[in-house]
Amino acid sequence: MTDPHDPLRQALAEVDAKRQQIAKAKQDKRAHDPALSQHVGGLLERIRRLQAQTGGSQYDYETLRQEYDAKANAEVRELQKTARQERIQKLIAQADLNPDWVFSKMDASDPTLQYPMETARYFISGFEHWEKSGGGCMLIYGDYGTGKSTLAGAVAHELIALHQKSVIFQQWASIVDRLFFNVIPDQDERNQYRRALEEVDLLIIDELAANRAKMAESQSSFLGHLLRRRRNLSKSVIIITNHSPQSLHQAIGDFSYEAIKAFNPVDIQLSGPSRRPSIGNYQG
Repeated sequence: MTDPHDPLRQALAEVDAKRQQIAKAKQDKRAHDPALSQHVGGLLERIRRLQAQTGGSQYDYETLRQEYDAKANAEVRELQKTARQERIQKLIAQADLNPDWVFSKMDASDPTLQYPMETARYFISGFEHWEKSGGGCMLIYGDYGTGKSTLAGAVAHELIALHQKSVIFQQWASIVDRLFFNVIPDQDERNQYRRALEEVDLLIIDELAANRAKMAESQSSFLGHLLRRRRNLSKSVIIITNHSPQSLHQAIGDFSYEAIKAFNPVDIQLSGPSRRPSIGNYQG
């Protein structure tokens, strides 16, 4: 930032104040004040000396003020840019995102990915609208390895980079461990974590009800309340699961499933073989 005690800045301020006095005196048709003119002249000479010491050009008040303002504005923009980059990196770290989960590393030529990618970008473009109208929801489902987490992670990266939104990307099993099995032993910390799940700009729940035909009632109740709370706060959510919508309904129960439906979610099915690399010669 510009130094408020910069002698050139102080001199400019004094000159401007005195010039305003002269202008007012002329407007009021008062007699010319020789002492005032002498003082202004002394200030102008002081500025010229300062410019000579710093390699400045011939003094021109308006030009100098414009240059001074431009320099100050450039410094502000640079600080804003640096602060933005620092915030983006902090948000990415907090979200615990895989750096490879970005759109540029997805195969846009794959016909099975074109609709999911277009829908995900639509979700991003409307995100600030959803923040004013109850939140948005994407339900991404399909077999293991089809790119569900990658797609959701790409959305998260884009929202952070473009809009500096806060994101939590968490597997459901990890949420359960933290809240139900004392992975977070301190009650105050658990409450903070629960509030973060409720209030973060975008919550991504990965592997919801994975390998389960029926979720425990306590977990289903918590999920339903969490989603309703986020809906009330107009906070968006992405749910990732290997269940179809029908089997997900059976796994999480009516209470939680109705909470998902309240978002009027967009469902995206990812199909095809696993996009993960094979292990040795085994292609399964």
